[in-house]
Amino acid sequence: MALAEITLPRADVDGRRIAVTDTLAGLVTEVAGIVGDPDVSEAEIVRALNRGLFAAAGATRLPELAAEARLVFAPGQADAMLPADVQHGPTDAFLLPASSRIRMLPGLAALRRAARCVPGGRVRCAAAVGGRIHVQPAPQTVVEIVITYHRLPESLVAASDKPRCLPPHLAGPLLVAFACRELFERLEEGAGGTKMQTAAYGKRFEAALAELIALHGLVQEEPVEVAGFSPCGGFGEQWP
Repeated sequence: MALAEITLPRADVDGRRIAVTDTLAGLVTEVAGIVGDPDVSEAEIVRALNRGLFAAAGATRLPELAAEARLVFAPGQADAMLPADVQHGPTDAFLLPASSRIRMLPGLAALRRAARCVPGGRVRCAAAVGGRIHVQPAPQTVVEIVITYHRLPESLVAASDKPRCLPPHLAGPLLVAFACRELFERLEEGAGGTKMQTAAYGKRFEAALAELIALHGLVQEEPVEVAGFSPCGGFGEQWP
């Protein structure tokens, strides 16, 4: 269903709209009531709500978005495409059928250093860069590798859709505050002076986002190298 086709429930006999607040229809109703501008379309509100959903999912690893995928590597193949819906990760990788753990390294530089000292045989380490996962050493036979990651959330499209990946007590405050902040930022553009509504809803979004991050942790976007780490076996250990 196209965004422009979303319509809210009809008003009841008292002129009030009936909608479940955590559905897309309910969220749109709430935002429209706060903004109070007839020139702001429902489709525009939906787009703002979805941007808020992706912003929230991008800030932390939501348990509801945990996923895994199996990647097949041919003999000599040293890299493969990651799933298109990867947002965070991969966090772990395992070589089948024995579920031997593959060490995830922070980038290609660390992987190249590891390649100089890992023994031959099974795949032992990997790094994800630019939508691909690179492994060392390259497998000598056809192998399957399982990766775990956090996927992108599903966009809210139908009127009954819910942001199920977010905690129920934070879904409404997060998305409504984000959407109102974006819409008021445009509406207050020509008002001059301080954008009071933009600032107010920006603070509400940041407070709700901080609560979400407190629940699930902050995502470290850039790979970092741990002091004392050796790609040849962690903190002095030998490769198994």
